[in-house]
Amino acid sequence: MKLSKKDADLFFELMFPLQLYVNQKQQMFPEIESAADYVEMDMEFQLLVRDELWENPALIGQYVAENPDHLPPEHLEIVASWQSFVKGRFVIERFLKKYAIFIGNDKVYGVLGLQSSFDEMIPKRALPVFVETVLLPFGDHIVYDGLMLGGNIMIGRNMARGYKDTYMEAKRKGELIVSFNPEVQAKSKAKLKVNLKDWQPALAELSDAAKKLRAQSGSPPTWAPAFSLVKASLAFAETAVSSPREQKALLKEFNRIIRSINKVEDSIFRS
Repeated sequence: MKLSKKDADLFFELMFPLQLYVNQKQQMFPEIESAADYVEMDMEFQLLVRDELWENPALIGQYVAENPDHLPPEHLEIVASWQSFVKGRFVIERFLKKYAIFIGNDKVYGVLGLQSSFDEMIPKRALPVFVETVLLPFGDHIVYDGLMLGGNIMIGRNMARGYKDTYMEAKRKGELIVSFNPEVQAKSKAKLKVNLKDWQPALAELSDAAKKLRAQSGSPPTWAPAFSLVKASLAFAETAVSSPREQKALLKEFNRIIRSINKVEDSIFRS
């Protein structure tokens, strides 16, 4: 769930000089003249420079054009790719073997740690958790920019369930973003997308059969409500399969099930 040591070292070898460049261009802390000095700065001051960078992303293009640190073309390409950053508040929903799941901007991302895995920084029991950070491309992967602020908003059970559903939906549709490289993302989408079985014909057949269920004269009082419950359950299943995102339709069929259950309960006591 993190970059190799070689890649993590390279990330900071590129990021710190870029932030030093921003510091010098914006004259934020003029006394800092080298990358070594910048690394030794207090985190609160580095955070100010980092925020200035993402508020003025044109500085990335200027840095690449000037190339003050004489970087080779392949390293300049990495820095230039950071112009495609995604900044905001995210929810870390879960840890997977390959990456951590970040949800934000109505999208789901697979993000790698840098020198440490996310599960080394955040206990699993704390998930899901809000964080504020910047997501960046790094080769074929997505990483964060090295600084991450924790949110102070508690995530309740219902909200957590909603984020879980968001992740599962993105996974099912192959919409989990694991790379900002279009070719890599396209291959990942094809691999991740789940082709669900079409249950509509089977449910339609069951519904047709259920229509024949009728309580006869003299039958136990539980028959009629039990048969109604079967029909209501099948109607709900058909709606769930055909219109899984139609909340009103699902609630309508769900309430029908509840009414049927109540009638079943009454019939049990009567019998």
